[in-house]
Amino acid sequence: MKSPLICLLLALALACAGCGLFSTRPAEPPNDDSAGVPPNFTTPESTLATLTRAIHDRSITNFGQALADTLLEGREFHAAYDPADVIEWQNQGHPTYIVDWRRNDELNLFPQFVASFPEALYDTYFTIDNDRGGIINIGGPTQQVIYNLHYRVWAGTIPVAAGTAGITFERVGLATEYKITYWDDHRDTVNVKSWGKHRLEGR
Repeated sequence: MKSPLICLLLALALACAGCGLFSTRPAEPPNDDSAGVPPNFTTPESTLATLTRAIHDRSITNFGQALADTLLEGREFHAAYDPADVIEWQNQGHPTYIVDWRRNDELNLFPQFVASFPEALYDTYFTIDNDRGGIINIGGPTQQVIYNLHYRVWAGTIPVAAGTAGITFERVGLATEYKITYWDDHRDTVNVKSWGKHRLEGR
């Protein structure tokens, strides 16, 4: 039995099939007030939903809780860039960059990321990327699962970020909650920065 969020993601993926460009904003989700909804990390889907609400609410606390924390869970969040983003960054005159992007780097970036358009509401959409394998259940002691997802972040009607990512969720810490341990970022859209490009520029 698929969870409601998985069904929603699959429906959105079908609706967006073949749409590689970030030309139009996706249909609005149901109008529900996310304020006051507590973080939930019981499943990968609920962790992803918590991340989405945190971006909308500009909540660095809830955003950070979705990422594995060495001090609390004995695991660390890491992210990798699309090689094309790295090459472009270096060609722009930046010889160095943070090779091992970690949780503290992401938390330092987040306020910049959501402050670029302070008057707009941020909406984030994730859809299944079947071309990269969809959902891959690795299993093991941490019940590891990789979600290959297209992501789209909008500030009102302005596209902020677009790409595809292999996001790894694992059960970690004493509470064995699903946290994000790895984000493998890739471009999939022209004229809109990937999340990885934002990381390079916000270092």
